[in-house]
Amino acid sequence: MSLPVDLKDLLETTTYAMNVAEHPYFSKLINGEISKQGFIDSQMQFAHLVQFFSRPMASMIANIPNAQRRMKIVENLWEEHGKGIPDKIHGRTILTLIDRLGGNAKDLEKTPISANIEIFNVALKGIATFEDYRLAAAVFSSIERIFVEISSLICQAIIKHDWLPEEKITHYALHKEIDIEHAEDFLAVVEEDWANNDEESKELIARGIRLGASLFMNVYTNFSREFNY
Repeated sequence: MSLPVDLKDLLETTTYAMNVAEHPYFSKLINGEISKQGFIDSQMQFAHLVQFFSRPMASMIANIPNAQRRMKIVENLWEEHGKGIPDKIHGRTILTLIDRLGGNAKDLEKTPISANIEIFNVALKGIATFEDYRLAAAVFSSIERIFVEISSLICQAIIKHDWLPEEKITHYALHKEIDIEHAEDFLAVVEEDWANNDEESKELIARGIRLGASLFMNVYTNFSREFNY
């Protein structure tokens, strides 16, 4: 996908500035300071986020005023829903991973959503529903791009600790491959706004990219404290 170079550079430099590999949650996970049970427990909470994620995405799509621009990410929303295949719905692939790791995904209904995840979900829903679509699309783009790094690190940790062989890792194995494209799909919604050198649009998009990265990484900052066992 051919996006403005300076727009892609902004997304990449923002992602790089997050220094995901050195974040306490991921460094502890890879170094063995977070146990397998601690990881499973964090993923039970993350499942609440995954199952909610497509709903604010749908709200954001509805706010895009141009049908042709909406088409750019309708496919992304369809992907979140497994392209119509129930077992491939992203809210289920994370549960499959939890079960394969030795957890019990059926306990999710009995596992209260934490304040950490609820803050993220409510914030994202508010951004998607009430903020300008240019800012909201940039927020989603940044989250998708950061998740590529996160997914790669989590796959690395699972394999390093022999929790699962690579071919049994659901959810993250997929996202480390597809979310670069998904991030660019969201930026494609606003590429004309950016390319027109409209200062208001550029400021909204830049703010959205920074906001998305910070909002998402805050989830893992709290995970590093909550599941440090």
